[in-house]
Amino acid sequence: MHSMQAVLFDFDGTLWDPETSIFRVYSEVFEEFGHSLGRDAWASVVGSIESELWSRLEHSTGVPVNLVKNRIQQRKAESLASLKSRPGVRRLLDDVDAMGIPRGIVSNSASDWVERYSRQCGVADGWSTVQCANGDLQRAKPNPHLYSEAVERLGVDPRAVIAFEDSRTGLQAAKRARIRCVVVPNAMTANLDLSEADLRLESFEEVSPGRLLQPFESV
Repeated sequence: MHSMQAVLFDFDGTLWDPETSIFRVYSEVFEEFGHSLGRDAWASVVGSIESELWSRLEHSTGVPVNLVKNRIQQRKAESLASLKSRPGVRRLLDDVDAMGIPRGIVSNSASDWVERYSRQCGVADGWSTVQCANGDLQRAKPNPHLYSEAVERLGVDPRAVIAFEDSRTGLQAAKRARIRCVVVPNAMTANLDLSEADLRLESFEEVSPGRLLQPFESV
């Protein structure tokens, strides 16, 4: 029997939900340049690292990145300044800590971004490992490398780990690393195909210690 040895969390969209605010900023700025940025187009780039996101948006809309990037970055910082962690996240982290199970962050974002906004969201403490893509497409999700690195750092069996994700990109990365994955989608990812997940929940408030351990009771 495998007991649960670690819990890993995606950051953006999972521990906190900046996606709706960020989409609104991008949409408004692209409209100023005469281009519509629909939810479907945005959903297709959710989970991408920043350089890939810009490249794909430039290709699909024809709007040169250098015309909009600075404007978007300024407005994005303003729109995210008051956001906190998703409902139920802090309680879940406390439950994991109470069980004595190490936890980590696995994110396509940059380290300084994760550090900044984890502090703002009140979830900066208690992480045993933080793995970030930092602009490296080869390591970024949906590649499994970040998850595999987290498992190696923690010295645990991937079959005894649960990952929490909100997007298809992250889900694919976790499964390719042989890690069970629970998806807790947000408003921007709720309509994505997340059927590969081992469990889908609509809120972190649905997660209890018993439910967290349940996948391992019959292994």
